[in-house]
Amino acid sequence: MENFYLFITIFCGIFTLINCTSIVKPRGIAFERASLYVPDKDFSCFDGSYIIPFSFVNDDYCDCPDASDEPGTSACPNGTFHCTNAGHTSLVIPSSRVNDGICDCCDGSDEWANTLSKGTCDNTCEELGRAAREEAERVQKIFVAGHEIRAQLIAKGKELRLEKQNRITELFEVQRDAELAKNNTLYAKETAEEIEKSALEKYKIMNDEKKRQENEKEKLRDQNEAFEIFNQIDTNKNNKIEEEEVDAYATFDQNNDGTVSQDEKDYFMENKKEINLEDFILNGWSRLKQLIIAENMDVKDPELPDIDNDRQVEEGEDQDENEDESESVDDEVKYTESEELDESQYDEETKLIVEEAKQARNAFEEADRKFRDLQREVTHLQESLNKDFGPEDEFAPLDGECYELSDREYVYKLCLFDQITQRSKNGGSEVRLGTWNSWIGEPKYRTMLYDRGQHCWNGPQRSTHVRLSCGLEPALLSATEPNRCEYAMDFVVPAVCVQHERPSAPVTDAEHDEL
Repeated sequence: MENFYLFITIFCGIFTLINCTSIVKPRGIAFERASLYVPDKDFSCFDGSYIIPFSFVNDDYCDCPDASDEPGTSACPNGTFHCTNAGHTSLVIPSSRVNDGICDCCDGSDEWANTLSKGTCDNTCEELGRAAREEAERVQKIFVAGHEIRAQLIAKGKELRLEKQNRITELFEVQRDAELAKNNTLYAKETAEEIEKSALEKYKIMNDEKKRQENEKEKLRDQNEAFEIFNQIDTNKNNKIEEEEVDAYATFDQNNDGTVSQDEKDYFMENKKEINLEDFILNGWSRLKQLIIAENMDVKDPELPDIDNDRQVEEGEDQDENEDESESVDDEVKYTESEELDESQYDEETKLIVEEAKQARNAFEEADRKFRDLQREVTHLQESLNKDFGPEDEFAPLDGECYELSDREYVYKLCLFDQITQRSKNGGSEVRLGTWNSWIGEPKYRTMLYDRGQHCWNGPQRSTHVRLSCGLEPALLSATEPNRCEYAMDFVVPAVCVQHERPSAPVTDAEHDEL
């Protein structure tokens, strides 16, 4: 090493115009730090801890705690070695890799001891540099072409925004007319229904009277049935039902064990020893009737009178009518009293009034439907305008566009600014992995957040981060689940091809291959 420094001193004496500090560069040091190493001066550790003779630099012994005296050897465990890699990208490696028998620097400088003795590391920097430059050129071409497509997307996005704004303005005018038509048809409907209500009043009275008579008949029929059953149970005809008579009546044997238990008797007789006809009709008959109905659902007893099936059907129909009526009350547009009445009773004038009311209701329903459709369209357009489609609306043309990716197990579907789903190839329904929320992270407009997806089993709601990068055609490249219920996707799209953000030539580390 002393001979080397002597040669440099003589060389500098001859060529005094050359900056020698830029030439004298100890092994493992970048050019920009060479001025910190001056051969004819003592060396000061970078951390200021020691001043040592310059001959101690790169002597394979670690003198400085910060390893600054051994940039070209592996003596310091915390040191680093700088690969110049002329023709390619420079590289910094841990000093522990120096002379370890593995070529880390493409110029072979990290294996200087082995290379000098064995010639083991070939200089591949030119080849790697050429490949890196070709890759950088390819990436640059993509960014240039993508930037042109992005400009087209921006123009289309601004055009779509203007179209939506104009459409909203147009819809507001149409909506005003639709609301006026709705109000007019509502007034006509209400007027026609008032006339209809008055015309149907007499039929309603007739219908109520008919129902009252039917209820009276039903009540009388029920009392007759109760009286008949009472007489069947009252075998001694003393106008009382006693415990012994209950024992003999098989219907009370609900568990079919051949005997009527005390609990079964107490249920029917209300813990009494006997009940008379009046108590039977008021209380006992309702409980016994339930037992008879339950019995007849399985096997009919020919000795017992049939319960009036027609009456049961009518009760069911009445219940359905009540349900329908309760539903129609909630829906003001469809409700009309004429639906409860027998239209065959109407005279010609009433039929005409009912038909006019029906037409008025239909006209209102149509006007109301058109008005609500316009409201929905306006709301949808306003929501779309409020979405963040990028600083220049470059993402607007992609709103709602869907892209799929299939792997061995699932098919993933990304619908931009809408939702993400996952479908198993083995069948089953789609699982929502998230709904569009916002842009997140820095730089902005490079990561999309879709959250509020379906709940995982005993876990949180699913969510997905979609990372965007430059590409000439929109495409979903990958889908992973790095954490439970948290998904990550990579998506390429020309909307992010911003030229001033395009990457420089990629830094290609030399492969760490065994010799």
